[in-house]
Amino acid sequence: MPRALSAMKVAALALAGATTLAATAQAQQPAAPLPPQITVSARGEVQVAPDRARVQVGVETQAKTAAAAANENNRKQTAILAALKALGIPAANITTLNYSVYPVERYDEKDRRSIIDGYRVSNVVQVITDKLEQAGGIIDAALANGGNRVAGLDFMVKDASKAKDEALAKAVESARRQADAAAVAAGGMIAELLELNVNEFEQPGPRPMAAMRMSKESDVAAAPISEGLTTVSIMVNTRWRFQARPR
Repeated sequence: MPRALSAMKVAALALAGATTLAATAQAQQPAAPLPPQITVSARGEVQVAPDRARVQVGVETQAKTAAAAANENNRKQTAILAALKALGIPAANITTLNYSVYPVERYDEKDRRSIIDGYRVSNVVQVITDKLEQAGGIIDAALANGGNRVAGLDFMVKDASKAKDEALAKAVESARRQADAAAVAAGGMIAELLELNVNEFEQPGPRPMAAMRMSKESDVAAAPISEGLTTVSIMVNTRWRFQARPR
């Protein structure tokens, strides 16, 4: 009986060793080389007329105490919101983007320490309108009612799906054209598409008043606004299999 067990152990060890050697031999075999490939990146762009404006306006106030600065800011911002609603802007289209309170400090060289001279309060709201002609009026209304910050002005497209499809088609067409030219120059042609990655971008129209501050209400003048065109851009990264022409 012991001899039979020993024989079985020897057989098992031999089988395990053979399996290990086979796996090692298989692992050491060189991987099959990848087929020749051509990688091309391309961009497609379409310009469309915007149909929505996004305006960011606000108030910045400063006083000796945080409460005084906040009270003054709240008073002016209330007047601005009332003026915006008088223009017909729905409350749902007005959103507070930022409200901050922070100390105004200076460094005292004599005492070698920071001294708080007062507090500054900033309140910025975002206004969305589908009437592009209202963009200038929104800025004028804010500045005329105590606003002293215009933090941003963008023109956008509400539904850019058609423009995106057109830009994507242009990008893929350009990528294929470049891949074709590269393949011909290399003495072959492209076969099937192996990989396609898509990245989309929307470049807003010009921002003639993207950032400004007014120190006095008497400085307010009509805001010159030009919406221009919005560029919808699609970037693609492609990879194609290269096929040599038969000789």
